[in-house]
Amino acid sequence: MKVALALLLAAGTAAADTGWELRVPERVELAEGASANLSVAIAVDRGLAISKDAAVIIDLAAEGGVSVNRRRLGRADAVDPDADQPRFAVPLHGDAAGDFSLKLHVRFWVCAQRTCKPVDARRSVAVTVVRSGA
Repeated sequence: MKVALALLLAAGTAAADTGWELRVPERVELAEGASANLSVAIAVDRGLAISKDAAVIIDLAAEGGVSVNRRRLGRADAVDPDADQPRFAVPLHGDAAGDFSLKLHVRFWVCAQRTCKPVDARRSVAVTVVRSGA
């Protein structure tokens, strides 16, 4: 069975003056009964850093016919936990055909040379699970 995850529309979402960007697609497509990874990345402007002393937390709330393996991810779950700008591959599973949403609540700290500030971001990803051919 072919696993299909199509990133239909990628959206970086942060105001220009914040210095950070949460990169997550607005919409994905997944075949019914299939699993695939959703990419979630945190990027910061030059001169800023994501604190390695504070937690990076991603809470996931899947709706309806979409499921996730774990509802909470931390820096240790990143593709490269030691990376300056962590990226996550969030496993999704298409349980039933239809249109659903996956809500993300992301928390981390952005630091300049002398100060750090907390970031609390929420995003929603539209997930379409398509019926597999019979």
